[in-house]
Amino acid sequence: MGYSEIFMQFKFGGIHKAILGATLGLMSLTADAAHQIVNVAGTAGPWNWELGGLNGDYAYGLGADGSDAIPDYTPPARLKLADIGIGAGDSIYITYLDGLTNAFGDVPNVNNNGHVGSVFKDDELGSSGQVLPSYYYESEWGKNQDPDDPAPYGLFLQSLVGALTDDGGNIVQLLSVGSVIKLDSGQGFVYGISFELPVGATYVQFGLNDDIFGDNTGSLNVCVSSVDEECGTSPVPVPGAVWMFGSAIAGLATYLRRRV
Repeated sequence: MGYSEIFMQFKFGGIHKAILGATLGLMSLTADAAHQIVNVAGTAGPWNWELGGLNGDYAYGLGADGSDAIPDYTPPARLKLADIGIGAGDSIYITYLDGLTNAFGDVPNVNNNGHVGSVFKDDELGSSGQVLPSYYYESEWGKNQDPDDPAPYGLFLQSLVGALTDDGGNIVQLLSVGSVIKLDSGQGFVYGISFELPVGATYVQFGLNDDIFGDNTGSLNVCVSSVDEECGTSPVPVPGAVWMFGSAIAGLATYLRRRV
């Protein structure tokens, strides 16, 4: 099975942990140039930033408020789009494959949706008192999805986030592959997205939604493809899980919110 725009798994009362294969290296490349597998360390930030410099308007984590604290994220996992033969105007397919992480130094136990139910999410401050990357994904915040019941939805701690960037790492467009969205039937757990590449984007990169990265454990494997169905990402269905294919959430890949 494939997806035309967005590929989601929905499970009521919990998240199905997809385990599809062995853990790959820091970045494993398949023999097929149409797709590559990227390994995202649990300590990786989604983009590099420097106040007054690179992505300074999108600071997160330690030091984001201008204090002397030193950011402790490791560099994002990056893939050059030309390596899979795509550029502006082409479609890109991004799918979480497998792997688990943990934001508290424990045994890895959460997938790409992160610590669902955590109070650390969206525009809430992390335990460091600093914003998480999700601060800049305003349209995905739980309170904007459901003002009356925001807690079940949004971008939670340690969810998979990322960006399209230019050669220098400057953000062109943000993206997420771990949002929990509101459906008529309940929570929807996003496992993959597809959209058209904008002008200026030459790399796709990934990291985790956190503010303190140094104690994180585990890693995630993500497939980036130029062809629908290339990644073969249909786990065996389990009781209580429903696989759905449909249109992309409006603006899923275009959330940009500058910090003021």
